[in-house]
Amino acid sequence: MVLAQLFSNSTPSPLTRAITAYRTRDGAGRIARQPLRIPKRAKRLSAIEVARLAERYQAGATVYELANAFGIHRTIISQHLKGAGVEMRLKPVSEQQVEAAITLYNSGLSLTNIGSTLGFNASTICNALKRHGVDIRKPWEHPLQRNASNPFAPPGT
Repeated sequence: MVLAQLFSNSTPSPLTRAITAYRTRDGAGRIARQPLRIPKRAKRLSAIEVARLAERYQAGATVYELANAFGIHRTIISQHLKGAGVEMRLKPVSEQQVEAAITLYNSGLSLTNIGSTLGFNASTICNALKRHGVDIRKPWEHPLQRNASNPFAPPGT
């Protein structure tokens, strides 16, 4: 009988459940706070792993893919790559590119078109323009999409 109770899949008795619930509460009847999780120690990469990391990045792997493969955060991957002298593919928008983006934006191009022209995402271009004090148009304010005399006319008419 005792062995059957020890190895059975039956649910705990109501008394056992009540005792367990009571033990998880503090003196004021609130659920007790769980102890803080102690963070794991950071994984260190050997020189061979950093070399393999650099090879895979130069072969076309993204920082996110490498982070998953090596089990470390993407910023640490970037730090290892920069430390190994690898030139990163994605770079911030330069001042010359921002000036070109401002000119293109003022001529009426959309953020998406500017981004594809300069090799950046539209949100990257948008953030760069905002940092330089450019007011971003609303979609319905786009000069190339709407006819000024009839704002409700379909684009291109």
